[in-house]
Amino acid sequence: MKKIKLYSIAFALLFAVSSCTLTSYEFGQVNSSVFPSTERNMLDLVTANAYGAFRNDGYSGAFNAATGFHLLADMATDFGMCSWGEGDWGPLVYANFQNNEGARNPRRTWSDFLHWISRMEMTLYRISDMEGVNEDLKRRSIAELELAQGWLAFLLWDFYGGLVIADLETLKSPQDVVILPRKSSDETIQYIETKLRSAINSGALAKSYTIGNADYGRFTQGLAQMILLKLYMQTHQWSKAIEAGRELMKPEYGYALVTNPGNAGTAYANIFSAANEGNRETIWAVRSLQQFQGNIWYDHVISWGGYKMTWNFYQLFAADDQRNGPEVVWMNPAGQEASETDGVLPVKYDMQNRVGGTSYTDWIVYRYADAITLLAEAIVKQGNTITPEAINLLNQVRTRAGLTAYTATNFTGVDDFVNKLLWERAFEFWYEGTRRQDLIRNNKYVEVMAAKALSFNRVDNITRLGQNAHRFPLPDSAINEFNKGGFENQQNPGYN
Repeated sequence: MKKIKLYSIAFALLFAVSSCTLTSYEFGQVNSSVFPSTERNMLDLVTANAYGAFRNDGYSGAFNAATGFHLLADMATDFGMCSWGEGDWGPLVYANFQNNEGARNPRRTWSDFLHWISRMEMTLYRISDMEGVNEDLKRRSIAELELAQGWLAFLLWDFYGGLVIADLETLKSPQDVVILPRKSSDETIQYIETKLRSAINSGALAKSYTIGNADYGRFTQGLAQMILLKLYMQTHQWSKAIEAGRELMKPEYGYALVTNPGNAGTAYANIFSAANEGNRETIWAVRSLQQFQGNIWYDHVISWGGYKMTWNFYQLFAADDQRNGPEVVWMNPAGQEASETDGVLPVKYDMQNRVGGTSYTDWIVYRYADAITLLAEAIVKQGNTITPEAINLLNQVRTRAGLTAYTATNFTGVDDFVNKLLWERAFEFWYEGTRRQDLIRNNKYVEVMAAKALSFNRVDNITRLGQNAHRFPLPDSAINEFNKGGFENQQNPGYN
């Protein structure tokens, strides 16, 4: 891809006055005696170039409520729906990405986020040789940047497959025009795993932080293990997934399911209550603080009535399943129940800690219930048998929702166990960005999305794609750049 100046801090020409002559000095490389030169500089660089990518602040960041990874992924599943017409949303909701590159089409995510990996690489370069700073903080900063690279690469790989990842030498010459090819999917997977493992093995990251700790919200070993768990699940590396899942269960991480309903009415609702922010089920959340950042999920769901859960999906919840709330049936201004396509409002968070339509309750990205249900799936698939441990892990989440525990007699075989587990995860994690991965991993995505399109009297555009639909298409701008560099046929299969 064409190289541009990726670093976020602008360096102007510095001028020295000698008599009446102006002598200019252009710094092709950042002089560490100027910036970064202090510990504060280092920490600010990491905040801007690592954490900056993973915000949920209005319309900005990887987890924002309008175009974030989790939102785009789950809209393109069987429960996702939006009432704002067919323009941007139709291709997403019905998994037809051929003819639209609007704001809500995942094609844009490539362009919006790929360059952040290079920013992180340049920040690593800038701080790696810094002297006179606390070495422990420096090691932590390097580990946080590597984790950020691996994490963002995983999110993008999940959408697109192989990525363009620039090497440092190319990045050090930002004025040169260099168009790079995509790495293969396997090379990208290796990059992700290497970065995450390096962050963990550095020993610089805490296992986890509690809400009262000043570092709560920073990256942790627990977060890195969770990303690895998801990577290994999507690549069917069951033994490695089991290792990562069991690591997260160790007491030194301190993770546990929320089982106390508090004032929220149910334990499930209490996970997402403002009063229970930072609960021990949270593996990582975007910190939302007034004057810093806040999410606008409330606006998209309640104020503007856009995001919905399809009636078809909502009606699958058992009557006594406590996870079917808090939602309310959307009523149109005349007070009449809206059409089936409008569905149910997926409120999820209690939204008590908000100003207008902006919420300042932390946005949970990964939680412990996700980890143990993935572990249950990996255990069963690794041994091709249903074990008491796997049933127990599934039941911990199921019974927390008020449902009767499964016994071994409830399953006719491995496939039946996995199918029941996938539905349990669907009811547990709606609009948390897990459903699309679950369906793809189990080769159910095409079937489910074809049925969704037909149920809403839309054309089935996904059956033709088959498993090619497991990846989104790259934007035309990216393909044009590849073509300029002589790299043809870089579009994902099925979208040419």
